[in-house]
Amino acid sequence: MKIHNVMWFSSGKGLVGIVHATQDDGEQGYWIAPADGFNEVIDANLVAAHGARFPDAAGKILLGEHHGN
Repeated sequence: MKIHNVMWFSSGKGLVGIVHATQDDGEQGYWIAPADGFNEVIDANLVAAHGARFPDAAGKILLGEHHGN
């Protein structure tokens, strides 16, 4: 798996990460999940591996990867 970009949101109940990644099978996309916040690399990989799919269009905009006209 390759992590391309990540954004973290925090609240009183913990962290939520949105990760742009390419999976080992070649699938590329965005995933969202809670994280414990102890190790950013491990957290990003766990979000990408076990998170819920996040809409590509929203992920591109939130992570500043939108290159529209």
